[in-house]
Amino acid sequence: ATRALVAISLLHHLTGHYLADRLRLGLVRSVAMIELLLEGWCEPPKAQALHLSTLVHQVLSVIAERGGSSASQLYQLLCREGPFRKVSMELFAKVLRTLGNNDPALIEQTDSGLLLPGPAGERLIEHYSFYAVFNTPEEFRLIADGRELGTLPIDSILTPGTMLIFSGRRWLVQEVHDQEKVIIVKPAKGGVPPVFGGDPGDIHDRVIAKMFQILEAQDLPVYMDSTAAGMLSEAREHYDRMGFRTRSILKTGGDGYVVATRVGSVKNLTLALALKAFGCLVEQKDGFLFVETNDAELALADILDRLVADVEIDVFDSEANLLFEKFHPYLNQELLREDALASHLDIPSLRQTCIQIRSR
Repeated sequence: ATRALVAISLLHHLTGHYLADRLRLGLVRSVAMIELLLEGWCEPPKAQALHLSTLVHQVLSVIAERGGSSASQLYQLLCREGPFRKVSMELFAKVLRTLGNNDPALIEQTDSGLLLPGPAGERLIEHYSFYAVFNTPEEFRLIADGRELGTLPIDSILTPGTMLIFSGRRWLVQEVHDQEKVIIVKPAKGGVPPVFGGDPGDIHDRVIAKMFQILEAQDLPVYMDSTAAGMLSEAREHYDRMGFRTRSILKTGGDGYVVATRVGSVKNLTLALALKAFGCLVEQKDGFLFVETNDAELALADILDRLVADVEIDVFDSEANLLFEKFHPYLNQELLREDALASHLDIPSLRQTCIQIRSR
């Protein structure tokens, strides 16, 4: 009981970044990946993804290579025979119409139905940077109280209510302006943790599951030196003190919670956006969410129960940033949402994720 009270007192002042440090999540993730590699497991590709940004690139590439092409020829080559087999004819037509409706247009259609590069398309194709499908993450300017703090590369969905770390401080995202590449922030409550660059990207469910197995195990991997072994032992001690062996939700004081979701990045982000639709502030870490409900009368358990009951929500209601791939700026909002739902979110899993959290 004393250990539990100490843990709760400690966590009352703990930010998500501090918790990640205490649980050594970066170290535990590395061990999990090594263990899975030794088991012969390799992360599978996202078979359900649409890859619409890459599709835009390939449409322009084929048109440039052939000096023009019809819509039917493009669909046959890229979608029926090529890698974009998840893209229906209807969705493909929407992509082409969007590229043609851009101002200036990326593609134009002649009276005979031949598709040719438009003014914007010609400029893209003629530039050396066109040949790379992938881009460095978009640089967004961070502004607080009218003052520019600097720029930050963004390569995932970002919404108001998200916590981020910049220049050694925690900031709360208030507004995201995609076209202007601007993020309006304000200082977030909590300490000032040191931070270093680097992002692991999307983390598979199996990696997260292995991380929790490692945190709950007793033995130490034989390849770890004494320093790493000591850090892993500390992580397990903090994990036990926080009580996550037997529960998934830890109240940290006020309206704050730490949630062990035990799911990968895609499902974690889906739940985070669902919670933001209820007005929560959310920070994400490997297999964890750090949540503030901002409503003393609405406990996190109540929100999760509503999600279990399949209450209707819009995960994009919080004005999410959906421009995180090279050719996304040339797609409209409808197509950006479809692309995000296919690769970065998993709406069907949301109810089951909440059930698993509530079952502990």
